[in-house]
Amino acid sequence: MKRFHAILLITVLIFANFFNANILFASDLSAAEGMEYIEVRNEKNERVKFSRLIMGTDHIAQEDWYGLESRKISEQSINELLDEAARLGINLFDTSPIYVGDIEYKLGKWMESYNQKNPGKKIYALSKGGFPFDLYWSKKLPEGENSYCLQEMLKVRGMMAEGYTALPNAPNGSYASRLFGSKEQIIERISEELGHTQKNLKKNPTVYLMHRDDGDFIGFEPIKRSQNSVKTIMEALSSKEIRNNYTFFGWSNWKPHRITRSLALAKKQPDFAKPVFNSPYFSLFEMSERAIHAGGVQVTHEDMQDENFLKGIKIMPYSPLGGISILDRPEPCWDNARKDARRRYAQGDPYWKNVYHAIFTCANEERYNRVVSFTEEFNKKHKTSYKVDQMVNAYALAHKRADFLVIGPITVEQLRRTVASLKLSKMLSKDDLDFLYYGNE
Repeated sequence: MKRFHAILLITVLIFANFFNANILFASDLSAAEGMEYIEVRNEKNERVKFSRLIMGTDHIAQEDWYGLESRKISEQSINELLDEAARLGINLFDTSPIYVGDIEYKLGKWMESYNQKNPGKKIYALSKGGFPFDLYWSKKLPEGENSYCLQEMLKVRGMMAEGYTALPNAPNGSYASRLFGSKEQIIERISEELGHTQKNLKKNPTVYLMHRDDGDFIGFEPIKRSQNSVKTIMEALSSKEIRNNYTFFGWSNWKPHRITRSLALAKKQPDFAKPVFNSPYFSLFEMSERAIHAGGVQVTHEDMQDENFLKGIKIMPYSPLGGISILDRPEPCWDNARKDARRRYAQGDPYWKNVYHAIFTCANEERYNRVVSFTEEFNKKHKTSYKVDQMVNAYALAHKRADFLVIGPITVEQLRRTVASLKLSKMLSKDDLDFLYYGNE
């Protein structure tokens, strides 16, 4: 009898431990929805675990982001979205001083309030610099040295008179590089830009990305010229004036060979800050030869399946058009999205002028139709109810080199769907990814 009681007690204890363990797991899951984290370290061996999903803020304060009707956005609704992102386990928030709706400042206010209410939880800001000077808005060249090729092209096109820096007729999409010139000039230009971010966030960003490489544009078309050396740019970013104001740095919209060069320089020269992030465009819906914005750089399906692609740096792709803004449409979804993009293009909207040609291609329409049918079959097979936008996000996350993904939901419901894509990504095989991209080739 004693032996029976002992066995019974052990059984009860095992069951109780199992039950409690499941309660704890379920509780954690309800708070973070199975969020995953990846550790990142810099050359000083400082380490932080960041959530695989990074909350993009580019469009959450933009009332006319998509659709015929403008959204009404309040600071309260923005804060509710950010609160939900933190509740779901997202701890890195992507922003910039040039994003719409003064969102970097609003994010800074929210982070300050959140930290006061949740002193035990760590949240971090990722901001960006290196944006070229917008000549359309400034109506003049920036002070200091600017590329000869840009100036000559402005003169040839009759936009700038000989001996002057005024640009009264520069078209939208005309930019002068902030990363051109000497180390000292880059430090001065980046310091001014970084100062806006520090003021908005009321602190330094944890992650700081150069969001464009050195390059000039007129009407969104790149000016052909040689680029400033990666070494000169690295020297500027590693100087104490800049380096003391961030923990981790990296590149956004830089071409692979330039990133590889930066890694080699950081390894060779111990006084250089080591780039730890690369943020290119990546989506099932590839950009055409025309990027969605000036200087946009994408990586491909084959790149992201190669374990050795840009080895030594964490890749955090963004694809704001591969999820919510295109796919949250009434049927026929693709046709309606294309029609709206065409309308904005006809109205002269500078952003959608690029998007229309960059995204709405025959190849992407085929991929859209394919992912719709694939999602239907997948749900039947697995008895699930995933949406197409979730499948597109899962497609990006399932690639071997997708360490992180910058996401762009603008409502709480969209955010929850996007976070659920993490689980879905674990269910996709290499053959699934190949089929979604190539079809039955």
